[in-house]
Amino acid sequence: MYLHGAGSLKLVGHILIEIPFLVNCFLPTHPKNFIVIEITNPRRFLHSNAIEHVDDNAFSGLNNLDFLTLFDNPIEYLREGLFSEISRNATVDCAPSTTFYVLVFSEEVDYTGGLRSSGFVCNHCKPGKLIDSRCVNCSLCAAGFYNDIDGLYGSCRVCPAGGFYQDQMGQVDCKRCSVGTFVSEEAHPGTSISDCLACPYGTLSNETAGYRACKCLQNFYRLDRFGPCTACPLDGFVWKNDTAILAPGYFWKWPRKTERDQYKNFVFNIYSYGSNYNSISSKFPGSLPIPLKCPHIDSCKGGIDSECHEGYQGTLCATCTGGFYFRFNSCLKCPRLSVAITSSVLVVVLFVTVFLMVLWGDSKRTENNRTIADIIMSCFKIVIGFYQVIAGIFSALKRVRWPVALISMEEYLKLVEGNILQFAPLSCIHSQLRIDQFVKFVVAICVNVLVVGLIFLYLILKKRYIEKKMDRPNSDKEREILSLKKSCYRNIFLFLLTSDPATGKSIIQILPLPGACVKTCFTDDMNDCISLLRADYSIQCFTSRHSLYWLIAAVFSLYPIGFPLLALFLTYKYRESQENEAIKFGLRVFFENYKNNFWFWEIIEMYRKLILISLIFLFGSEGLSQVGLTILTVSAFGVAYTFFRPLKSKFEDRLQTFVLWIIFFDVCLGAVYTNWDVRNTQNRDNSIFMNVLFLTLNASVLLLAIAKGFLHLKSFWKKVYLCPIYSFSFCRRGIVRLKSVVVAFFRRFSLKGTRSESSDDALVYFIQD
Repeated sequence: MYLHGAGSLKLVGHILIEIPFLVNCFLPTHPKNFIVIEITNPRRFLHSNAIEHVDDNAFSGLNNLDFLTLFDNPIEYLREGLFSEISRNATVDCAPSTTFYVLVFSEEVDYTGGLRSSGFVCNHCKPGKLIDSRCVNCSLCAAGFYNDIDGLYGSCRVCPAGGFYQDQMGQVDCKRCSVGTFVSEEAHPGTSISDCLACPYGTLSNETAGYRACKCLQNFYRLDRFGPCTACPLDGFVWKNDTAILAPGYFWKWPRKTERDQYKNFVFNIYSYGSNYNSISSKFPGSLPIPLKCPHIDSCKGGIDSECHEGYQGTLCATCTGGFYFRFNSCLKCPRLSVAITSSVLVVVLFVTVFLMVLWGDSKRTENNRTIADIIMSCFKIVIGFYQVIAGIFSALKRVRWPVALISMEEYLKLVEGNILQFAPLSCIHSQLRIDQFVKFVVAICVNVLVVGLIFLYLILKKRYIEKKMDRPNSDKEREILSLKKSCYRNIFLFLLTSDPATGKSIIQILPLPGACVKTCFTDDMNDCISLLRADYSIQCFTSRHSLYWLIAAVFSLYPIGFPLLALFLTYKYRESQENEAIKFGLRVFFENYKNNFWFWEIIEMYRKLILISLIFLFGSEGLSQVGLTILTVSAFGVAYTFFRPLKSKFEDRLQTFVLWIIFFDVCLGAVYTNWDVRNTQNRDNSIFMNVLFLTLNASVLLLAIAKGFLHLKSFWKKVYLCPIYSFSFCRRGIVRLKSVVVAFFRRFSLKGTRSESSDDALVYFIQD
């Protein structure tokens, strides 16, 4: 029987005669605080109530009473002789006992519900001769346990670790520890309030513990449900429900798959705040791997499995998967094969066009006695140099989130960077054609040797061909050979000047210089470490393959610094030479566009590009030193150029000044966006104004150079346009003249006289006319 209410009880005379079962009941609403149950039973269960006072006559008339429970009531006083009228064989329990039990037979089975609701657990009696088949044995749950009343007979369940304990027997629920305290997993079940200890470090002390050692503070994580919490590092982790998850933009490596699976089970288990958590997975026995910042911002998803975004794979998600190619710290989806082939053809056509324009412009002079070829080469150097520097800066500053418009320009910058393999990736044609940094280095060296060798071969063969001409005087042969040498030397130096940044970069990135290799450790004890080539994270440093290639690179190690010095020496020696006119003409690509006092400035430009394209790459992107060095270099060269103004052409001087200011603007913007947070995808700079400004400034250099070229060609195209008119007039006069000569010739030939005389006279007339 269940009687519910609130308040306290007072047992008055003869009440127990009518109430055989009074458990967990409170009777404030009944006028006499009792319910009449007309049943005679020798047992009275009065435990687990709010009985404060027992009347003197409460047990009178109960001569047949043989069982009485009074425990778990706030009774302070029992009168002497209170139980004098009950049977002498009766059992009175005023305090619970572990040996206490109640046998309920068939006619009393309905009482088990009340017993279970008051903390008893009932089970079938052991079979015997004197035991009814429907006999039920009910006993109290011990301290530290509670009775789960679900089911027919209930069961004793242990009070879980966390904010729970039970210091009494026969209870249907656990008591809660005070705020900020808990019972450890080793000490549970708690049987006393003293078993509730203060929650460990890093937890919320102003909340109840629940099924853990209190919740962790904000940005704290734990590896044990009932252990302390640790502050999450500033970088590399995302806090979520008392756990630390790898943040986007970071990579980690588990020593074994089993440890990763254990941590996944622990995280899944710790997300459960109820009693249904799995105690087996309540603790992670290992330690978390070291979170490593991915070199490319958009490559790493983070998470327990440390997955890569689409198109990325490998250690640190730093290499591209099949169907993607690497550009400016990003893996881009391969274009269609037709697009890749068309792009390659356009690159070749562009450089061939520039080459033909230079050849054509050798004989065309402007008003200041400069050839059009000189102007084309000067503008070509400025434009190519600008985009080479911009491409190098974009590649080196990996932690910068550039505006979206610049990202769309990245593959086109590769076109003017002078690296055809980068613009038209062979890996998009077939995955086996992927070229790593070692192969790029070999290709760069071979291309330089091949181009210079082919030009020299052409020079030798063409020279022999000219020398073998029998119908030409020696003076004409010498002039033709000199012109050939000038053209070949000029082409060699122009090619080497253009390819120098890319060649120097490929050499420096392989040499074992400080910063060329990145030591990557996946554990705190430094037992699992590898060194990766910063230029290509798919290559491990200090392997036999790396040792072979860096030895080859060591042979060419003087080229990045030595070639500008060699050009400086040759320019100094031959720039005013009258004896070596061909070499002097070839070296004009280094000094022609500069004032006489600054003939050496192109060498300074070469070192500027070397620093901005190659050396800042070695400083790494983790700290601010890389950005600081870039700003310092750009500022120093910009101030120096603005102060000296070495270019002699006003347009070229303004174009170069404009270029330096754009580079400075780009680098400053990069410094602003260096600390971009990869976890907040809403921080990307999608401002229309910034994108339009960036796109306009960086594209305007090429547009200005093209516009200037059209202005120089304007007069030429005008002559071409008028050429048919001049040609028609010239041809008409020539035909009239030829007609008069022929008529005069035959007229003289028909006159009397010797044939020889007539012929001679006619020939003389023809020549004079």
